[in-house]
Amino acid sequence: MDFKTFAESVAKNIKRLRLEKNLSQEAVSGLEMGVRTYQRIESGITTPSLESLYIIANALGRHPKELLDIPTTNNKTKKH
Repeated sequence: MDFKTFAESVAKNIKRLRLEKNLSQEAVSGLEMGVRTYQRIESGITTPSLESLYIIANALGRHPKELLDIPTTNNKTKKH
């Protein structure tokens, strides 16, 4: 999976989790992040910083790693 596909998948995952909670974009962005910044992240225009991921995850009641939990299409074996 290339980075662009990964970033788009993360954006879709964030939006899906928000909609499951029936939250508005304003509710998720809260006071710590601008609504426009959140909208740009959710639409895939920009990628979230670690701080943004943390803020979004907290607003959604999730662990930040859940925002990044997307299925991979890469069949390569994991190296440990």
